[in-house]
Amino acid sequence: MKPAAILVLILCLAAVGGLVFLYLQSTVTVTALECVAVDAVNQLEAFEALRAQLASDTFTGTRFTRDLPEKPEDYLFYTYTVRADNRAMLPAELLELQVTPMAGDVLQIGDLEPHDLPSGQSASLTATILSPREGHNVRELTVTYYIWGIPFSVRLTSRGTAELPVNCLPRFCAARP
Repeated sequence: MKPAAILVLILCLAAVGGLVFLYLQSTVTVTALECVAVDAVNQLEAFEALRAQLASDTFTGTRFTRDLPEKPEDYLFYTYTVRADNRAMLPAELLELQVTPMAGDVLQIGDLEPHDLPSGQSASLTATILSPREGHNVRELTVTYYIWGIPFSVRLTSRGTAELPVNCLPRFCAARP
């Protein structure tokens, strides 16, 4: 009976040790890739659609202020892109990118679909904010995710310089160039 009890104890300790190892290895590496600025005048249709959603209280995203943006000439859309690499042996679930707002930021348009990241894979996450033209694009970015239902978060600072290309916002076009 004693050898069986010792064997069960050793197996339980090995299982607990394995779980602790999996937990300690469960990290997602996050790298800021780019920040692209698009003039709201060049995205007038998207700007007006967002303005109408804000006015009717049907906006699905993060609203930073109750004020409605007035003129598109005064605003820029900043789209932040980060890469998440899951090098853990467990899948990361419900990845989300949040931008910490600065004074004057109006809203954040995030991904509407939750992202799951299988073990050993990478994914790009984007978030777009509407910000006053006189501001700058350096923001703190937070990526949150869950492994086994345990929340984790990674904070980083975007440092890229914004350009002013005429392209579409991810939520308002089928394919991003």
